[in-house]
Amino acid sequence: MSTRELTVGLFIGLIVIACAAGAAANDLPSGMIFFVETETCPIGSSAAQDAAGRLLIVTDNTSEIGRTYGTPMKDLLDNTHVHTGSMSVNLPSHHISGGSSCCNGQATTKGEHTTSITSGPSTTELPFIQLLVCVAD
Repeated sequence: MSTRELTVGLFIGLIVIACAAGAAANDLPSGMIFFVETETCPIGSSAAQDAAGRLLIVTDNTSEIGRTYGTPMKDLLDNTHVHTGSMSVNLPSHHISGGSSCCNGQATTKGEHTTSITSGPSTTELPFIQLLVCVAD
């Protein structure tokens, strides 16, 4: 699917959503999902519980449909996250005059050195919207 086809599909979907938000969902095809800004789904639809707190991604790969990863986001919460990483460096032998004296505690040895780091918890601090996902009965 091209970017243009996806954009057109999303645009048409948004038009359907805008129309459906003011009317009953009885006229929508059974199983169609749509988003509303209200706290309840319109008549003729119900909340898609498996979508609550999830980012929905469009796919044409049927083996991917319905898969979930991780835990759902909590209601109205910008969840925190951390970043982890590791690195290694191989230091060659290098002689520095006075570098290996009795009192230089900052020297290291030649060879492989590895370390791991973890950042502190942080949020995205980005604005976000939260919509109710409904499915037509």
